[in-house]
Amino acid sequence: MYDQNRVDCLETTEILSAELDGEAGEEEWLAAEAHLDGCADCRQRYEAMTAITRSVRLLPAEPGPDVTASVLPAWQPRRLDRLRGRAGRRLRMVLRGMLALVAAVQLLVALLQLTGMGVSVHTGPAFRGTMPHISHETGAWNAAIAVALGWVALRAHHATAHLPVLLSFACVLFGLSGFDLVLDNVSTARVASHLPILLGVLLVAGLAVLRSEESGPDIPQARRPEQSTDIDGDEAPEPVVLRRRRSAPPSARHRESA
Repeated sequence: MYDQNRVDCLETTEILSAELDGEAGEEEWLAAEAHLDGCADCRQRYEAMTAITRSVRLLPAEPGPDVTASVLPAWQPRRLDRLRGRAGRRLRMVLRGMLALVAAVQLLVALLQLTGMGVSVHTGPAFRGTMPHISHETGAWNAAIAVALGWVALRAHHATAHLPVLLSFACVLFGLSGFDLVLDNVSTARVASHLPILLGVLLVAGLAVLRSEESGPDIPQARRPEQSTDIDGDEAPEPVVLRRRRSAPPSARHRESA
C-alpha cells in the first residue's frame, strides 16, 4: 500500500502522469491525492498537466493528402483470392467431380493391365519373358495413382501435399513416352492410356492453387469448436484453439524515499 506520508513530489508527478493516461491504480491515486492536499506546487503542476493533455487531445487534425484512390485498390481482393473463398466453391466442386471421374478411368486402366487386357509395350524377344511382371508392375503403379487422385477428389485439402509426387511422376512418364515414341518402342495406344494421369495432375494442380490459402493437414489454424467442416464440406483438421494471454494493465512504479 501507498503511505501518504512517504509519497514525495517526484512520485506524485509520476502517479499523476499515469492517472492522465488511465494507468494509475486506486491506491496510487489516493496517495497522490492526499499529497496534493498539502502541496500547492504539485496542485499547480497537475492543473498544468491536465490542461496540456486536454489541449493535445482536442487539437484538430491537420489536413493531408487524400490517399483513398491509391489505398482502396490494394484492399480489393484479387480474382484468385476470391476464387479461393466462397466465390470459387462451385469451381472447386466441378474440379473435384472431374478428378473423381479421372480417378475411376485411371483405375479401369490399371485393372485392364493387371488382368492382361490392356495395351502392351513393344519389346523384343529378350523381354518377352518379363512382360507379365512388367504389366503387373505398371498396373500397380496406375492403381496407386488412381487411389491418390481419388483421395484428393475426396479430401481436396491434400492436393498440395500430393502434387509434387504426382507432377514428378507425370513429367518423367511423358518425357520417356515421347522418347519411346520416337524410337518406335511403344504404340500410340499405350501412350494414350497415360492421358488420364496428365489430366488428373492438372486437376490436382488446379485444386492446390485454389486452396493454397486455406488450412492444410500441416497448417493448423484457430477454429471455432463447432466448425468441423471447411468451406467445401471436407472434414476440417483438428482445431487448434489459440488463446491470448491477458496481462494486467501497467501501473506506475515509484521509488521509496530514503
